[in-house]
Amino acid sequence: MAAAALLASALTLVVATAPASAGVPVPTKALCKKDSYKIGYDVFSGTQPFANLVSKGLKDAAKKLGCVTIVTTVDNLNGPVAVANLKTLVNQKIDGFVDFQVLAPFQPAIAKGLKSAKIPGVAIVGADLPGSPSVGADNYGASVIAGQYLGVISKKRFAGQMPYAVVAAEPSAGAIIMQRYNGAVAGIKKEFPKLPSDHIIQVKSDGTETGTYNNAVSALSRIPSDGVVLMTGVNDEVVHGMYKAAKTRNIKNYLVNSFGGDPFGLQQVCADRTHYVGALYLLPEVWGSSALAVILSQINGTTFPKVVGIKGKQVTAASKETGCK
Repeated sequence: MAAAALLASALTLVVATAPASAGVPVPTKALCKKDSYKIGYDVFSGTQPFANLVSKGLKDAAKKLGCVTIVTTVDNLNGPVAVANLKTLVNQKIDGFVDFQVLAPFQPAIAKGLKSAKIPGVAIVGADLPGSPSVGADNYGASVIAGQYLGVISKKRFAGQMPYAVVAAEPSAGAIIMQRYNGAVAGIKKEFPKLPSDHIIQVKSDGTETGTYNNAVSALSRIPSDGVVLMTGVNDEVVHGMYKAAKTRNIKNYLVNSFGGDPFGLQQVCADRTHYVGALYLLPEVWGSSALAVILSQINGTTFPKVVGIKGKQVTAASKETGCK
């Protein structure tokens, strides 16, 4: 176990060599070119922990600047409601729009509404917003880190055994979020380059714990009782649904790596240190503040690259970010 801990620490240090938020825009008073800005904000949930941290980061940054008012709507994972919310915000004369709507099929309609109203937008991914920059995870790069970490721990804990990569994907969120699935598989294959194709199992998810659980139970039925199972997914709640499925199936040898690092996910890392090897911590508070910097810059006439990616870092029960006792 000492060797495993040493390797885990080494990987964490590699991930965290550069600041996890390096290159990410930060809102400053210099962005207050006008006395006041009204920014519309639509978010997919008013209760989901990661979404709440992103929202807090956005609103705290606006309060600190003093020149920004945030007008919030919640779509509750309902695409038509998100489109209607934008219309409501446009009627309230917003100067810019922060989009944390996560259903890809409805993003073109939102982009069309912004273009018609001549209002700049920024997407917090979520789902890509055509014609606008995005802020959020470096989806592929962060997931590679998460998958590779699972592989490192698996090789030390279950030496000589070829694992099964059971990874949740969320097709409804579109190609940008599917990168999380592809990245996690690629990360596991970095440690197991000869991983057979029938050892890679995709679990279809809707992005929620309950919407993932049954599909994970079904997927795990294909794995021998003595198989080693490595699991991760698109967010902390999805990963916990997979974790519960493994317990239901009485899987003996399984490891999970949470993805996102919201309070719920970090709590699971503390609660079961045998199976939860850690979490890929994506600094959710930074997403909201960075989105504010991007949208204010656009209003002020500055263009931004298409994607502002946050790679995050791997944390464990021993990391300060988890707060385990």
